[in-house]
Amino acid sequence: MLIIADTSPLISLLLIDKLYLLDELYGSYCIPEAVWQELTSHNAISTYKSELEQLSKKIQKTSYQVFPINGIDIGETECILLYKELQANYLLIDDKKAREVAQWNDIKCIGTLTVLYKAKEKGYLTQLRDLFLKLLEHKRFYSKLIMNFFLEQANEKLL
Repeated sequence: MLIIADTSPLISLLLIDKLYLLDELYGSYCIPEAVWQELTSHNAISTYKSELEQLSKKIQKTSYQVFPINGIDIGETECILLYKELQANYLLIDDKKAREVAQWNDIKCIGTLTVLYKAKEKGYLTQLRDLFLKLLEHKRFYSKLIMNFFLEQANEKLL
């Protein structure tokens, strides 16, 4: 199974020390060069040197010049193109506008919260609520409605 990962989910997973879940759950994932550029210029994760070193091994070079499409950034655009080029299974993306563009192009999308929920379902995590709260503390913008949906599915206390 191959996942193409966008910047925002990677940052969120790094901030809660759960990036390893991508390997555990999906086995194989990669990132386009534009996502790598966005990650390495993001101040909040500059201290995650060993994780960034691991992520640098996930960079997939692209052979095309990319321009933003439909109001989404270059990283998201490269993710969509790389998904199509490599015939990936899922696009890991949180941005609502980019997800809409991807789904319009018949791309199967998952988000950070889905990854965490699947990790709990498979026994890699014992709970979600504290992780969701930690995401909010780190000013990661996820809908409480969606968080509560996953908490309800996991039989946990709602936010």
